[in-house]
Amino acid sequence: MTAAEIISIIESHNLGNVICRNIALRPKILAMYIAMLANTSNDFGYIFMGVEKDGDAFNINGISKEFRSEQQLQKALAMLVNPPNTEFYSVLVDGKNVFAIKIINSKHDVFFDMQLDSDNNIDLFIKDMLKACVKLQSNIHYRNVSEDTRNDHIRDLLSMKNYAVIDQTRRGYSATGKSAGEVDILIEVDGMPFTLIEALNLSSLDTNNLSKHIDKIFGYDMTGHKFNICLSYVEAKNFGVFWEKYCKYVASYRYPHSLIDARIEADKDFPYSEIRFMVTTHNRSGKVTLLYHIAVKL
Repeated sequence: MTAAEIISIIESHNLGNVICRNIALRPKILAMYIAMLANTSNDFGYIFMGVEKDGDAFNINGISKEFRSEQQLQKALAMLVNPPNTEFYSVLVDGKNVFAIKIINSKHDVFFDMQLDSDNNIDLFIKDMLKACVKLQSNIHYRNVSEDTRNDHIRDLLSMKNYAVIDQTRRGYSATGKSAGEVDILIEVDGMPFTLIEALNLSSLDTNNLSKHIDKIFGYDMTGHKFNICLSYVEAKNFGVFWEKYCKYVASYRYPHSLIDARIEADKDFPYSEIRFMVTTHNRSGKVTLLYHIAVKL
């Protein structure tokens, strides 16, 4: 790749497959951008370090040659499952050093290695959350009841695990954006917000209702939690078909924060068929955040 080719790509205005950053990127951030570009429909994606782009204008500021960018790239690729093929270039543009990475879309889903990117506190909470869902599902008193009644039971079960559970707290922005919204369940650890749970009843894939609740999660979470949960109480006759449609919809949804990847097979080692979960990963202000989608057949 030559200097002229880099400038031509930057000026192409195809913002869907070009990321320009004025700084040297750490491996985790680099891995996040690689996954974002690899999971688009474009054949190629590009990351340019040392380039600042503002609308139609761009500045070549350069990166120090001392930065070990190729090594950082290898560390970033090691964080990904199904890493795409990449090409690395160090090019002088207007006498300044630009690091360029070309990402070749292999048509396979690229996502973070959950074992490398795991958080023990998150893993423990998700296990407790799934246990609560199993208990809810096995209790016939929670069939054909309201969402609030089911939420109360989930809240009580989590409280029994010694989580600080706050119910129906006013937080963030409502759907209209004009006032604070009511979070279904907020979990705190050491007096600090840890995660929030937004729940809904679904008898079929009501995309309007689902979209509203997904957007609520991001509106309520003003802090930027490491993870949040969208919990669906599902009364669809064919749960398998419902789940396939659900996964397809949320994997292509336009979230308030950029979608990096969708781990549809996140529950492949989970032994139950009537409780399912998947994880979408997002870029929120340069950090990786997760949204767990859990569906419980009732």
